[in-house]
Amino acid sequence: MFRRLRDTVTEVQGHRRLTRGITEAVASGDQEARDAFTSGTGTLAAALTRRGRDRRGAEIYDYGTRVAAAGGGPERVHRLARD
Repeated sequence: MFRRLRDTVTEVQGHRRLTRGITEAVASGDQEARDAFTSGTGTLAAALTRRGRDRRGAEIYDYGTRVAAAGGGPERVHRLARD
């Protein structure tokens, strides 16, 4: 049981970092982020529900596709999850 709780906490922390990165990207004027992250999937929904996880995954995929089409590199996508 402790392991399961620890895994859940780790998952929530990771999604919190990702949510912060998305928010910062949109606030900084990243047009691809603004266009890709439209559903407003929150940290808890992304970490704890199948629908939130799937929606967040689709948005990240969409963001990566948009960044690549705009000529950006993978570091733009990876910066979303940095500390």
